[in-house]
Amino acid sequence: MSSRTHSMSVRDLMEVNVVTMPPDAIVRDVASRMSEMDIGSIIIMDRTRPVGIITESDIARRVVAEEKDPKTTKAKDVMSSPLVHVTPDMALTEAMRVMARSNIRRVAVLKNESLAGIITSRDILRWSPELIDILVESLRLQNDHGAREEEEEDELIAFGGICDSCGEYSTDLVLEDGRYLCEVCRS
Repeated sequence: MSSRTHSMSVRDLMEVNVVTMPPDAIVRDVASRMSEMDIGSIIIMDRTRPVGIITESDIARRVVAEEKDPKTTKAKDVMSSPLVHVTPDMALTEAMRVMARSNIRRVAVLKNESLAGIITSRDILRWSPELIDILVESLRLQNDHGAREEEEEDELIAFGGICDSCGEYSTDLVLEDGRYLCEVCRS
């Protein structure tokens, strides 16, 4: 693989015009917006804070399969949260590993706790199909290394959202005893 690939950062490929909706938006409107914009996800924003993401898969599994009414179900009830994210300066290869380890195809890009963009596996693969090898290797490592890999994952994957203890927003949530806790509540 070329050295240019290794030196690329998330900033080089991320989409900065991110479609967002509030937590109280109804799922039907979220799905309609996805269809209008021909996109597979929408970031859910609580005012200026990104708190989750809704994907086509979330709608299929958490609304359609559970026979919920999309006209009354709210985005906050089906969104994936806390939000897995990367930073604009992160190496593209590291962002790909975050996506592979988290088993996701799109990841929010946050800068100083604000939404800066989104990057998808499709964006990455459109730029360079040779990067598939990195995703495949990351998945193989995940399966081969079990618990040790999970420890590394905790250091690599960042979660953003509401702390389960204090209720404050944080881009540095860590899963402890089944709860997502901010830096203050972990101390």
